[in-house]
Amino acid sequence: MGNQPDKPDKESLIKLVKQAIELLAEKNISEIVILSSYKINSVLKDNYGVDIKADRIGRVLSSIAKRNQLKRLSTQIPKFQLQISKVARLQYPELS
Repeated sequence: MGNQPDKPDKESLIKLVKQAIELLAEKNISEIVILSSYKINSVLKDNYGVDIKADRIGRVLSSIAKRNQLKRLSTQIPKFQLQISKVARLQYPELS
């Protein structure tokens, strides 16, 4: 049956996470936005109608955070701090 709409390939998943991060930063009023897989999942559902498992989003988010040295908050659910000024310079995982 091919690729199911609720399970995008890695490339489109990274693009969706990027769009969600940009949207969160755009709508945020402070200088720092807190990123979590659940928050990104919620943005994707509300704005794009896409429902992706939070653990898949979390793996991409974790990779982005590691690549950009984002500060991890000490919570049970991984959350990362991102300064709004750095959104345009974020580096995303390479696709092989």
